[in-house]
Amino acid sequence: MRIQLYTDEDVEAKLAVALRQRGYDALSCLEAGRCNLKIPDPEQLAFATQEERVILTHNARDYVPLDQQWKAAGRQHAGIIVSARIDALGELIRRVELHILTYDAATHYNQLF
Repeated sequence: MRIQLYTDEDVEAKLAVALRQRGYDALSCLEAGRCNLKIPDPEQLAFATQEERVILTHNARDYVPLDQQWKAAGRQHAGIIVSARIDALGELIRRVELHILTYDAATHYNQLF
């Protein structure tokens, strides 16, 4: 089963659109109405988890410790993908698509990539 992706606020919203055009289930923070509202990262992760979506972010500084905090507290999430910032949208699409095709939803459960 393919992952359902949720892109964090720091990821270009056009990525989700482009992925859907390729047949993937992707939702951006902007499309979810959760962008530019200063929603804390733990709440973004909670939203993604509630929606059974793997969150994609460029924010390693906050999400790596957040993953550790959730695990220490016994909380589970649908998965976190931390990507280096890639400004070329085509390259970002290519890399995310490769990741989606390589790993299924079960592999992401409670994991940090």
